[in-house]
Amino acid sequence: MATAAVTLPKPRRRPLNPLAAGRASFPEIYFTKQIDNSRLVREVGLDKCREYFGLIGLGFLVFLFVLLFSWQHLQCVWAGYEIEGLKTQCAELQEWNHHLQLTQAALADPERIDTLARKDLGMVSPSPQQLVQWGGAEPSVQQPESVQLARNSPTISDGNPGGP
Repeated sequence: MATAAVTLPKPRRRPLNPLAAGRASFPEIYFTKQIDNSRLVREVGLDKCREYFGLIGLGFLVFLFVLLFSWQHLQCVWAGYEIEGLKTQCAELQEWNHHLQLTQAALADPERIDTLARKDLGMVSPSPQQLVQWGGAEPSVQQPESVQLARNSPTISDGNPGGP
């Protein structure tokens, strides 16, 4: 069910003092008096001045407190963003390091090196006649029967460690 708002006309009130028949109403007249206050000087109340300066000082301290608190909060947020950026960079560098280690392992593979040497450089395996063995069977060197000390130092030959 729909209802519509309808405004009703305001009823006219009868004036409290009805005009008598044939009488006219008199207009109200206001007279203005020119007052010259230019010579007046307002006294400065010292109590009010102290109160105003105290209020201004308190407002300034509250402003500084809010400013320092917001600066500290901003620094904390900025440090959080920087930490997240550094974590991302660290993860990227670790991934790159892992990729480089895999590449190094693939390049250092002996089978790959052998294949490249045979195909690209034309190398072949050595024949048995080309092999030279090092450190295998050496000719025996005769050991002297008694150990002899070098006699070229004058301190050893004299038995005097201080010198000649």
